[in-house]
Amino acid sequence: MALDLQPNLKGRLVELRPLRPEDWHALFTVASDSLIWEQHPERDRYEKDVFQVFFREALESGGAFAVIDRSSQQIIGSTRFYEYDPENRKLKLAGRF
Repeated sequence: MALDLQPNLKGRLVELRPLRPEDWHALFTVASDSLIWEQHPERDRYEKDVFQVFFREALESGGAFAVIDRSSQQIIGSTRFYEYDPENRKLKLAGRF
């Protein structure tokens, strides 16, 4: 059985759905706050050119999600699965903003 790396997930407070190209503006609006990246290894990810690379790679990963606040229906961040190892049944979830 193949693992769906981009299911739609809903909780009481947030919803995760597959990241889409049209999410660029809303996600960059959130990510452009430099304080979010202050302690991150890529501290300049709030810059448009740097974030574009991050966003493109997220889309290409096939495991990226938009994180949506259920009360406002606004994108508040993103996350993604990576290093899927079906043979050993392992998967990592990236901590994102």
